[in-house]
Amino acid sequence: MSRKLVLVALLLILTVISGVSVFSQSPGGLSLAGTTGLITTPTGRIGWDESADLGMDIGYHFATDRGFGSNENIFSLTLSMFKRFEAGMTLDIQPVPADNTSDMLLSGKFLIFADGISGMAVGGNIQFLDIASETNSRTSSQIYLASTYSGNFMEIPASTTIVFGKTFNVESGWDNRIDFSMGFDMALFPDVFKGYVRWISEFANYSYSVDSVITNADTRGAFNTGLRIDILKGSSYKLVIDAVIMDIFDTGINRFSIGGTFGFSLR
Repeated sequence: MSRKLVLVALLLILTVISGVSVFSQSPGGLSLAGTTGLITTPTGRIGWDESADLGMDIGYHFATDRGFGSNENIFSLTLSMFKRFEAGMTLDIQPVPADNTSDMLLSGKFLIFADGISGMAVGGNIQFLDIASETNSRTSSQIYLASTYSGNFMEIPASTTIVFGKTFNVESGWDNRIDFSMGFDMALFPDVFKGYVRWISEFANYSYSVDSVITNADTRGAFNTGLRIDILKGSSYKLVIDAVIMDIFDTGINRFSIGGTFGFSLR
């Protein structure tokens, strides 16, 4: 497994340094955590940072394993404000395998700078876990710095995101571990699909939520990969569909998520 992870890391590093040309736009879909991002990785951009002072994104993702034994329904609502701020709320409903395991995440992100598709942002979230349980409810939080770089990978338009952060239990305090993820968003056969279909992948040592039942990257890291389809590319509206496989190296093609983001500008 370690050799595979090294190859993935090298591929992503090559993406960062392989050019400076910028592709014209990014779908700006929501991650499972409800932030503008890849799969679990937030990007260094916000949803409507260049096109609207006020924009709204609505997301839904269904995540499960191949036997439908562990299911999650993830609903998100995210606002982009003044081309600098992003704030969102995510409700993670987990009816299987047990009741009273639903979570709520409140997130925020501030765009430090932006240049085309490249950008850097600081953000964080607070996670209210098992909110319906009288005995197991608890709170965790995450802070992070996300940097997104645009470039070409073997002449294919791409962007790479690197995240450093920290997840901690609010009641127990800090430990010595840090959050790290690295992911890329690359046009898939651009001559054929004309930028409508993208390949998104990431390696992360954290999940989108401490209480996720579909991936557990906390102690070993996980590689997630899939497709992002920008149906309304070039429109003033946003409709992005994601279909991804979760934790593919350890669980194989066994856990997956499908969902999407619908967005529009309010001002």
